[in-house]
Amino acid sequence: MILNILGKSCAGKDVTARILEKEHGFDFVVSTTSRPIRDGESERNPYNFVSNSTFEELIKNDGLIEYREYNTLVNNIPAVWYYGVENKEVDSNKDTVVVLDTVGLDGFIERFGDKVTSFYLDVNLETRKQRCIDRGDYDEFEFNRRAEDDEIRFSKEVIQNKVDYVITSTDRYKIVEEILNKI
Repeated sequence: MILNILGKSCAGKDVTARILEKEHGFDFVVSTTSRPIRDGESERNPYNFVSNSTFEELIKNDGLIEYREYNTLVNNIPAVWYYGVENKEVDSNKDTVVVLDTVGLDGFIERFGDKVTSFYLDVNLETRKQRCIDRGDYDEFEFNRRAEDDEIRFSKEVIQNKVDYVITSTDRYKIVEEILNKI
């Protein structure tokens, strides 16, 4: 079984996936990104951190199950960040959990079919903003840009057409309990 956890920025996706890993035995799939490492993060927590050129080599060499590109601003300077999942990270014979967006979900469904079950964490904007502030990397312009992008990527229509289950809660343990009940 491959659990896909989806949600808007700061919805609690990584925390939920790590609880499933640490307390319920799921393998956590570490995604790869070219975005800068944040304070408190380290290699494989929560990502494999690589340069844009290394990520582009993975794309060129079909080393990814899925990937996406984000045009962002860092201190009002345009930047491109890549996110994706490398082929070597997923063992489809194990129960795994991976954090994705809807583009990533499409890639996983294409590759693994019925082994994929998806959950969308529906968390309101105020809670997500406060979580971003609490984790110490809040930038109002960037948060608002991401929130606007999230509204497109996670529109109600997209969620209804692509995601198996929607969970509306801010309590991470209730979220995990709901996921376990559904599977």
